[in-house]
Amino acid sequence: MMKGIFGLGVLAVMAAAPAFAAWPERPIRVVVPFAAGGTSDQMGRVFARAIDENKLLSQPVNVFNVTGHYSVGSRQIKDAAPDGHNFLLVHIALMGGEASGVMDFGFRDFKGVAATGDFCLAPVVKNDSPYKSLKELLEAAKRAPDTIQFGVNIAAINHLVALQIQQTTPGASFRYVQVGGGAENFRALIGGHTQASVLSSAELVNFQGGGQLRPLGYTGPKRHPGLPDIPTLKELGYDVEFCVANWWFAPKATPQPVVDAFADALRKAQQTAYVQKELADRLFASIFLAGPELDRSLAETWKRIEPIAKMATKK
Repeated sequence: MMKGIFGLGVLAVMAAAPAFAAWPERPIRVVVPFAAGGTSDQMGRVFARAIDENKLLSQPVNVFNVTGHYSVGSRQIKDAAPDGHNFLLVHIALMGGEASGVMDFGFRDFKGVAATGDFCLAPVVKNDSPYKSLKELLEAAKRAPDTIQFGVNIAAINHLVALQIQQTTPGASFRYVQVGGGAENFRALIGGHTQASVLSSAELVNFQGGGQLRPLGYTGPKRHPGLPDIPTLKELGYDVEFCVANWWFAPKATPQPVVDAFADALRKAQQTAYVQKELADRLFASIFLAGPELDRSLAETWKRIEPIAKMATKK
């Protein structure tokens, strides 16, 4: 009996081998569930270019932005064919959505491919805002709770950071407005539709060229050399530190050899001078995780994020 089972296993591997050998058979689709210009979009396009220009794969990598709530694009990849041509590029929003109940699925419904880069964030207001500091913003949110419109993507990274900042001042309460990712929140802020938001370091660099934003602090463990004038929240007296990575996922049933091959292409892309410069210019730390190391990191991050994300559903 065991001999028969072994024979079936060999046949299965032999049958799968030609299919894997041909991968990728067509262009690879990477869904970014946010608008163009945000952190994930920037990183997706940087890595796609590096893979294509260095011929790390035989087919091009194409980035597709799915706007609206990030659950829409994420679900598209969760339900996509697990044929090695569909991937998701997202960040901690995936865990925030699950833990808060905004989504009925989460990171365990995908197969982890890699974590690339690590970035921190900054609460921001418009440059002509009456709030000159984070202290002034929080004091105003305490004097008149639920009146300051704070642009977020519900249960996503900007919302999670805002909730932690709000918790530092008892009685303070922002009025959270569903806007979207970094690009959408920048437009809402500049357009006067919201009064505050949170942007990643990459988004801050991308959108600050016109000097239209006033960063109120930085969520990193120490000041970033690229943002030397922005103090950390801990320097300002607020016990908040929040930095995350970009995560690449595949549909759950995607063959592991394909996942490993795509992870290898991402690893090689990150080692190029082009990607290293792009990461540095966007104030990213150059980290790379895959395999068991990635799985451990995801599990540890979930333990840290779950209780924070549950606050997203509370008044």
